[in-house]
Amino acid sequence: MVHPSDKHSLEDYLKIARSKGIKVMCWDDEMENVDVNWILDNEKLGKLIGSTAGAFINQHYDSTHPAEVAIIDYPQTPILVDRENGIIEGLQESAEGNYTIVAQQPGLDAAKSLSQMESILQAHPHVKVVCSIGSGGDIGANEALMTETKGNIPSDMGIFSADATEQQLTAIVKGEASRASVGMEGSNIKTAEACVALYEKLLNNETFSSKNVFRPLTVMDISNAAEYLKDFAADKQ
Repeated sequence: MVHPSDKHSLEDYLKIARSKGIKVMCWDDEMENVDVNWILDNEKLGKLIGSTAGAFINQHYDSTHPAEVAIIDYPQTPILVDRENGIIEGLQESAEGNYTIVAQQPGLDAAKSLSQMESILQAHPHVKVVCSIGSGGDIGANEALMTETKGNIPSDMGIFSADATEQQLTAIVKGEASRASVGMEGSNIKTAEACVALYEKLLNNETFSSKNVFRPLTVMDISNAAEYLKDFAADKQ
């Protein structure tokens, strides 16, 4: 299994590996010299984040009182640029006229995103909707908004993101600023099981309909977050 930060740097090495009979699987990128790419449709994922945020915006805002939206992105990584573009497209398709994007700042980890969100709130104190390309942006923005509101999150404030980690789902269940996150298999164990199933199929020389195997996408919000949290509890037993 490879999960490269620069997929092009590995192509020649993987070609050699495969010539020696080694099976190769890539996590998260479309690569050429592999047997299987286990990937996300990042633009589709972003659109799902954006459309979920858009539905929330339409509930609480309109063209006479548009939402001020901040985006926590990470333009250094191509797949996350696709995700960000999807977020913007999803917002445009679902909530056109009911929002304005007032800030876009990079943040991959929670600490950096917390600092970025604090800066955003200083410049744009009326920001109440945040879209993030990943868990770090969600967790950091949630901490900043919880501090800003002293834990009294208004009904028209929300963060929409990806990854659906245990920390994000816990925040959703507790009614914090995090409102929804797009997840994949549902828990660490289920992700591992899905990965092992692909390994077994590959090592048994079974055929795939395509070199690119796409992971599922599920919106996890207050309606189902508690159920997915049970999976994380089971992981620890």
